[in-house]
Amino acid sequence: MNGWDFVLQFLYLGVFIGIALILKINFKGLSKHLIPTCMIAGILAFLFGSEGLGALITWISGAPTRIFVPFNRDLLFTSVTHLMSIGFIALALKDRAGSNNRAVVKTGFAIVNTYLWQAIIGFGITLLLAYTIFPEISVMLGLLLPLSFAQGPGQATSIGTQWNASGVLPGGANIGAMIATIGFLWAIIVGIILMNILVKKRGFKVSGGTDTVGSIDIDKASKHTSSIPKSAFVDDLTIQIILIGFVYLLTYGVIEGLSFFLKDLGTFGETLSGLFRGFAFLFGTIIAVGVKAIFKKLRNKGHMKINYVDNYLMQKISAVSFDFMITASIAALSFTALGNYGWSILILTTVGGVFTIFYTIFMAKFIYREEVLENTLALFGTWTGTITTGVALLKEVDPKGKTSVTDNLVLGSGIAAPLGFPLMMILAIPVTGMLENKPWLYGLTFALFFAYSAVMMILMHVLNKREDKALAEEKSKK
Repeated sequence: MNGWDFVLQFLYLGVFIGIALILKINFKGLSKHLIPTCMIAGILAFLFGSEGLGALITWISGAPTRIFVPFNRDLLFTSVTHLMSIGFIALALKDRAGSNNRAVVKTGFAIVNTYLWQAIIGFGITLLLAYTIFPEISVMLGLLLPLSFAQGPGQATSIGTQWNASGVLPGGANIGAMIATIGFLWAIIVGIILMNILVKKRGFKVSGGTDTVGSIDIDKASKHTSSIPKSAFVDDLTIQIILIGFVYLLTYGVIEGLSFFLKDLGTFGETLSGLFRGFAFLFGTIIAVGVKAIFKKLRNKGHMKINYVDNYLMQKISAVSFDFMITASIAALSFTALGNYGWSILILTTVGGVFTIFYTIFMAKFIYREEVLENTLALFGTWTGTITTGVALLKEVDPKGKTSVTDNLVLGSGIAAPLGFPLMMILAIPVTGMLENKPWLYGLTFALFFAYSAVMMILMHVLNKREDKALAEEKSKK
């Protein structure tokens, strides 16, 4: 690797974003429908990349071809990780007028409930297939559905590697990557179709007409919020980058510090360290919120005279990060990663994808009292792909960031993270069932999944009742 490799990946991505913009402006078929420009760019980058059509032609012809863009998937995945963290840190540092805490908490419960139900559906399907038409498949295959769809390729590959090592799922890492790839296709293709259907359907309306939580109008320079004096001799944008860099450095220190203390726990510690690195954006968000709170306290006490955080510039930084992040995440897909795992994977992902459509629509209407469309699309994109695809769908119906959906998604994920640890413990039960030939443990697994889901639904119901009561009281006072 030379000094140009990393830079070239961004230059290639920038070219495809430019091409996608030109296509969307000049072709009515693209401009008429709600298709995110960065998604178009990502699809083009995938098709014309060395891992897309280039890999397919190489496989068909048996000879390598050099006519396609030489993307480096490792660098792209690395870029996605860092761009996601930068984007969410920038959003977390912005000043906010307030937050709907109940919506954030309910989103966290809903995320965990999604893990559980995708696990129930996936595990049920593979048990049915394993005991009927596909006796050769491992029942653990279905439990990769929530890890691949709702948690992304990193988590799926990590767990798949462990299951491969233990012998319960041979080729687990490749299977996890494949299911995650198909999940991306559901997020991108089906997500765009779902977006257009819901926008046209009665009862779903694009909101965001007025500013809400953490919102700014990116078209008005009057929304700049910093008070940095010109005598500082540093550009405002430079200061925003310094702030983001400071938070990210703290994030790195916290994750590496935790990993140092976990190293003595063996495989479990290594797995947990990998999870922490995969969720760096969550650590960064939490630390950014803490830093912002400290700044606010210092300003209130008069110890800090200058408001260094500029909402306008932070929004710009996050928007650029997300555009390149989404494009890179799609460009990183690979035909060669799909492998040849047969009909069982197709059945699993098809049933899982269809279930997630109806589940997301139901859950969004169940827990949100406003911005239902935006939350539906963001959650569907997240629960089939990653937060990157969720943000991509959201940006098309909320291009100015006027809704509180991003807060729900990011802060809700932070709430879901600790609540998801019991799920990881439950996943160890069917592994034991396979290794010790105790199929009755599969029934215990289902029972625990259903019980934990019931707890999540009850908690969301209680919060719904409280929110409805508060809204009714507010309405009666007007």
